[in-house]
Amino acid sequence: MEERRLLLAVALSLVVLTAYSLLFAPPPAPPPASSPVPVVVPTPAAFAEAPRGEAAAAGAPAEARTVPAATPVSAEREHRVEVQAPDYTVAFTNRGARPVSWTLARHRDARGGPEEMIPAQGAAVRPLDVETGDPAVDARLRDALFAPSAETVAVTGAEEAPLRFSWSDGDLAAEKTLVFRPNGLVAVTVSVTRNGQPLPARLLWGPGVGNPSAQEREVQGYQAPRGVVLAAGVVEPLDAANLPPAGREFAGVEWVGVESHYFAALFVAPGAAAAVRPIAVPARPDEKPSVAPVAVVDARGPQPVQLFVGAKDHQAMAKLGHSLERVVPVGDWIGPIVVALMGILRWVQSHVGNWGWSIVVLTVLINLAMAPFRHYSIVNGLKMAKLSPEMKAIQERYRKVPLMDPKRQQMQEEIGALYAKHGMSMGSQMMVGCLPLLLTMPFLFAFYRVLTVSVELRGAPFLWISDLAQKDPLFLTPVLMGVSMFVMQKMTPSTMDPAQQRIMMLMPLMLAGMFLWAPAGLNLYWLTSNLWSILQQGVTMKLLRPADAPRERRSR
Repeated sequence: MEERRLLLAVALSLVVLTAYSLLFAPPPAPPPASSPVPVVVPTPAAFAEAPRGEAAAAGAPAEARTVPAATPVSAEREHRVEVQAPDYTVAFTNRGARPVSWTLARHRDARGGPEEMIPAQGAAVRPLDVETGDPAVDARLRDALFAPSAETVAVTGAEEAPLRFSWSDGDLAAEKTLVFRPNGLVAVTVSVTRNGQPLPARLLWGPGVGNPSAQEREVQGYQAPRGVVLAAGVVEPLDAANLPPAGREFAGVEWVGVESHYFAALFVAPGAAAAVRPIAVPARPDEKPSVAPVAVVDARGPQPVQLFVGAKDHQAMAKLGHSLERVVPVGDWIGPIVVALMGILRWVQSHVGNWGWSIVVLTVLINLAMAPFRHYSIVNGLKMAKLSPEMKAIQERYRKVPLMDPKRQQMQEEIGALYAKHGMSMGSQMMVGCLPLLLTMPFLFAFYRVLTVSVELRGAPFLWISDLAQKDPLFLTPVLMGVSMFVMQKMTPSTMDPAQQRIMMLMPLMLAGMFLWAPAGLNLYWLTSNLWSILQQGVTMKLLRPADAPRERRSR
């Protein structure tokens, strides 16, 4: 009985952990409780320090980065400047030299178009704004008509493609240079001078990143855009709603940026001062106002700030270096298993051609590898079910004996004798009962994590499901998952009393209810795993029962 309860406790822990991750996922950022969050804050002390590196500390920025103060430079009118690359397209407005669109060719939004990374919310801060600490200067830079070095830029082959924006009104001058690289990183260099003297220059990204649809926001486990920073070897997520109005500052970072569930915009500037701030954004239709994160990084270093904008693809980001892949939350202790399963899932998909069927195939392969352990667990359950009547009789005789009474030792001796009578050992049975579950749990957790962080599932169809990252539109998979759990419980030999069994029968209903708004890919995984367990348990019990039947007849 004690061993069965231990098994039940471990199994319930697995269910509770899974339910907790879905039921108590971080909610969307609430609206600010008091006065609106200021857009521009006083210059942080960290940014007021000398520029990074000896070269920058020695004096003014390099001559090539400074527009002569006496030479007015400006465009005649506002117009678009476009950058075309195989994996992305960027459109700038020369007013403020700001990007107005950054689309990803390999990822599609709810309407079937390329995924847009520039937030649609109208706010004073926009991506790649320049901040000097002087609000008047910042306003002039945002409204200035920069002169671009080219109207269109093509990124092809292995060559870098530069794009430079220049502006000057005689005393204030600014230059913003972007070098688009084939690997996806963009080098950004900024300089601002007044009367020939350099001013502090900081780059901003925000508010938020991307434009999550209403369907994405209602999925259980949805992660609203938030700040994220890698400093001192630790990745720290920063919810905008929990930040102080002035934000949080960091003296030295590897990278800082803004992330959503599947996408991120990150400034890579090793050793730079950085900050993450909250900013109020207008409300979407039928929603309340909210706050969004803005990432800020010091751009005065001797090396250009590198910018990553794209999907949180662990494999692709690992190739870029700078530990960018750590923005993907694969986990710590199960991280290596998650990364390995990601690679296997991609390999299966390359042969199967559909992400839904790939989930089914990989789930079957994992369960097939775990089949011997589950077999021993089923065999142990059958043995414990046979012992149950005699064990309950022993426990009933000592039910009124206090726990600290010496007679309790006699109960343990009788239970040990009962195990020996049936050729079993208390210690070995506990190991046989618990070890299979303990060995399989890391893989179950790891594959669960794979399905929650794999950006490839976003927009992937399967039969009647149009997007495996969204909820099942017909709710078939969560309902069938609950039914399969009920069947599994009915098939499993139990030593629990009738009251406990009735409570356990409610678990499938409760779990199915919690999974209704879970991503369809997760429900497909649990359903496939349950169906395999039903099949294995049925086959195992059919093979074991005939061997037990002659013994039962002989005993009669």
